[in-house]
Amino acid sequence: MNPALRRMGVIALLLLGALIVQSTWVGFFHHDEYEGVAAGRTLIDEYGVPRGKILAGDLVIAESVPTDGGDYAYQRVYPEGEYFGNITGFKALHYGVSNLEEAMNPLLNGTSSLLAFDDFWATVLKERKPGGNVVTTLDPELQKAAYDALAATGVKGGAVVLDPRTGRILAEASYPGWDPSGVASPSGETAKEAWEAVNADEDNPARDRTRLEFYPPGSTFKTIVAAAFIENGGKADSMVPAGNGYTAPNTDHEIRNSNDQCPDEEMTLEEAFAKSCNTTFARLCVEELTAEQITEMAESFGFGEAFETPLPSVASDTGDLTEEAFRAQACIGQQDVKETVLQNALIAATIANDGELMAPQLIAELTDSEGETVQKGDEDSRGRVIDIDTAQEMRILMEAVVDEGGTGTTAQVDGYTVGGKTGTAEHSDSSDNTLPDHGWFHGWAMNGDDEPAVAVAVFLDSYGDGASAKAADISGNLMEQVLEGQD
Repeated sequence: MNPALRRMGVIALLLLGALIVQSTWVGFFHHDEYEGVAAGRTLIDEYGVPRGKILAGDLVIAESVPTDGGDYAYQRVYPEGEYFGNITGFKALHYGVSNLEEAMNPLLNGTSSLLAFDDFWATVLKERKPGGNVVTTLDPELQKAAYDALAATGVKGGAVVLDPRTGRILAEASYPGWDPSGVASPSGETAKEAWEAVNADEDNPARDRTRLEFYPPGSTFKTIVAAAFIENGGKADSMVPAGNGYTAPNTDHEIRNSNDQCPDEEMTLEEAFAKSCNTTFARLCVEELTAEQITEMAESFGFGEAFETPLPSVASDTGDLTEEAFRAQACIGQQDVKETVLQNALIAATIANDGELMAPQLIAELTDSEGETVQKGDEDSRGRVIDIDTAQEMRILMEAVVDEGGTGTTAQVDGYTVGGKTGTAEHSDSSDNTLPDHGWFHGWAMNGDDEPAVAVAVFLDSYGDGASAKAADISGNLMEQVLEGQD
């Protein structure tokens, strides 16, 4: 072989060996360092263009604004702060992404296929382009009214307001709330302080109490029991057992009514529901209904399902109903029954909507960076979960609760038909110390044409005396705001 060619071959082999050694060194010993550099460049690229907006109607509740300099051209801010923090979540350099910022991330950061023709050349050249916008179904004034009403009680709580005909969420307020802007700051120190502050708060303000927490529903669970009874042959005017005391089989615990308001041994289902007779519903679940009938009715309304709006929720649960003593307690909303505020609003909405359950929906439309619609929000019917006749009988019961003589009169709205159910739930801490009662109300209202216009659920955590009346009062005010806005 030619000596010159031999030398070139040796040099080539040495260079190849050096390349292999260098690649191995980088891959095994400096992997994290180089990966960090690549991730940093990706972030700089992502924050080099404005991320899309999140809106409630025309109100901007999340947007990107220019920074004062540094590596990142834009930063995320939340102009309405705690009013919508449970909805928007955050998009943060140091702490990731949550809630709608996470669920709609591909659209907001401009990588969604829905934006393929938005800035065509950026798509062709695979360059980063401005994100699209998310328009929610939320009514901004109603959301603020719901939040302020919860805040005024001085206790933790949640409120959900729905359009029964479409499933659109008009308000979804969780109190206390928080402003995600600090966590989203490009300043590491500012973001860390905000992150540590929100996580150190024992009230856990970043936790959405409408969909990620469940609670004993108290007497609002009687709505499900009544629906099961009617589906199996009962009516609003059926005579049912009552009395002020009832001891379930195999137990020495007496179930009583809150104010001895049901002394007669029998009364109509409508009267027992309006007066919220614990004894009636405990006895119905032991003497008239099976565990399967109650469970199936609850599941028809959505128990056991983790709804996505697209924000995920935890699934409500009836607990074990096989033992008669457990079933008696569960049917007055105690024992192991646990329910989200969102689920309780859906039950009221379904009854108002003639028994048809519409899946809850938070997205009105998606747009490109110029505001042109690229996709409308869906309306998803889950079908009729109770007969129309059952829904009509249930509305008779629920109207009686709000009429004079019922437990929910504070939910009345002058000039409109309103129905609902109050609930007071006992609970204790981890050491079995009794805490102040929870308060609930879920209900609906018809518009001037007697069509379902609004449904609501309000929950007040450990409010104490008058809890359900206060929840009903807040519910009535929120429904009135919707009704007046439709006139």
